[in-house]
Amino acid sequence: MASLAQRLGFSRYDADQRYRAGLAAFAARDRRSAIAELLAAIELLPTHAEYHAALGLLLLEDKRKADADAAFKEALRLNPYEMLANYGQGMIAYRAKDWAAAETCFFQALAAQPERAEAQYYMAMIKHRLGQNAAALDWMRAAAAGFAAMHDKREKHCRAWMREFETLRMP
Repeated sequence: MASLAQRLGFSRYDADQRYRAGLAAFAARDRRSAIAELLAAIELLPTHAEYHAALGLLLLEDKRKADADAAFKEALRLNPYEMLANYGQGMIAYRAKDWAAAETCFFQALAAQPERAEAQYYMAMIKHRLGQNAAALDWMRAAAAGFAAMHDKREKHCRAWMREFETLRMP
């Protein structure tokens, strides 16, 4: 019966409902319910990379790095271009101060969604950590513009970093 239900799209519909419920629970700051809903969505539709990537971000937020890493890897196995999974892997590498791996992951995330301000922000921070403040400034300008377009308060944070990078660039 499951295969008939899957062919008719019922599993996909139910999985999407659980995924949306998970996102709503996360927005309500109920991480435990959010994770449970995403696991239920994955149970219904295990081949959907976005579900695994979103689960990875929730697990990372819940400080469960190993589980998050496994979720991101599964998402990338299913779809190597899954933006959230590449972004999540980049965050793990960045926190580990593995600048080269982080840069690769964020580039891959940007290949999927070039205007993603969060990934641009991390690219700026990586360039700064590598002492490449002119490049950091360019990336941070792009991130600030992206956040401004979304009316996101993180734009102010970007502007503060831009002032820092401009100071560091001066001879």
